[in-house]
Amino acid sequence: MDNPDKAAKVRNVRHILTGKKKGWRLRPVFDILIDENISISELARRCGMAKQSMSARFCVDDCRLSEYEKMVEALGYELKMVITKKEA
Repeated sequence: MDNPDKAAKVRNVRHILTGKKKGWRLRPVFDILIDENISISELARRCGMAKQSMSARFCVDDCRLSEYEKMVEALGYELKMVITKKEA
């Protein structure tokens, strides 16, 4: 990475997610944090949550759909869900 500050933030966030299984539920949010150079603390502030509460969401890799939507919107993105009929 060419930005040392971004590299430090990546290390700080990544240590929370070590040892997780494939298919992390919060992986898309994690990727946005890295791409946008945003810390978990900043995300917590934007969502009106305590930093510890936000970190806990990433540690257990679990949150309510409403919390997930709030995180995505706080990052300037839109959450879309699509239900389609399976091919028989």
